[in-house]
Amino acid sequence: MTTRPTLSSLHLLPAMLLVMTLAAPATAATLTIEVQQVATPGELMVAVFDQAGQWLKQPLRGLRQAAAAGTMTVQVPDLPDGDYAVSLFVDRNANGKLDSNAIGMPTEPYAFSNDAAGNFGPPSFDKAKLSVKGDTRAVIHLP
Repeated sequence: MTTRPTLSSLHLLPAMLLVMTLAAPATAATLTIEVQQVATPGELMVAVFDQAGQWLKQPLRGLRQAAAAGTMTVQVPDLPDGDYAVSLFVDRNANGKLDSNAIGMPTEPYAFSNDAAGNFGPPSFDKAKLSVKGDTRAVIHLP
């Protein structure tokens, strides 16, 4: 003898499927950043932003890695698919900040994702924004 599902158990099926979907692990990607033209020893400081309102203020992730001349690769693991912008600089004197001169111009090499540049200041989040969908590779050139 077989049992037929009742009407009330069929109503629970969409809710059960929703719960199973929410419980599934989110897809995490790795953003691999290739930094070219690193000419100065120091520390490579990398900041990854996920919101325009936090751009250049509060990064989602920050990485610090010993800089070496040539091309360097930095990996940012466990990022959900989405839009991100990257800023980086070589901290020549290891003081943890981008040094600038008396008029506010940076004195250490710096760059942004998409090799974005601003007019009289840093580029906007939208100019530096890149889409991460699965494992993604970005190339940034230091000046």
